[in-house]
Amino acid sequence: MYETFLDEDWGASTGTRLRRPYTEQHVYRASPMGHLSALRREIKAEAIAARGDRPVITDLYALGVEPINSHLRAQVYAEGQGFTVGRRFSDPNGAADPTQRPGWLEMCAHIAGGFAHGIVVVGPSDISSDHAEIEFTLRWAQEHSAFVDFVLASFPVPPQTQRAR
Repeated sequence: MYETFLDEDWGASTGTRLRRPYTEQHVYRASPMGHLSALRREIKAEAIAARGDRPVITDLYALGVEPINSHLRAQVYAEGQGFTVGRRFSDPNGAADPTQRPGWLEMCAHIAGGFAHGIVVVGPSDISSDHAEIEFTLRWAQEHSAFVDFVLASFPVPPQTQRAR
């Protein structure tokens, strides 16, 4: 571990230095969204497994002036996952803090009351731009035996609007 060396620049002097017992390794940290994605998948799997053979009811939430497109995307995704769609909630515009949005609070009360088992939103920005707030929401849902899921599929294009080849 210790090594004696001859320092040629300083004449005949010797010295002792500490050698590292390991090689330099780069430390890679997961991005905040990577961490949240893994947490989201874990909580979702746990909540669905707890339901057993019973249907999983999901509420849909959208943030924006015209929530119909977001609700449609969320519905297509939820039904594709085999979930039953419950109620739709939305806020036309929202504070950064989701607890200041009436539609969000109503949906949370619906989940806390056990009327639905999941929340489907188009993306994390419908909840918040703050990663800590998104993690708090995921863990809150977990405490209520529910989950939060983000739409991962692209918006389906109706057959009549597709170009002929």
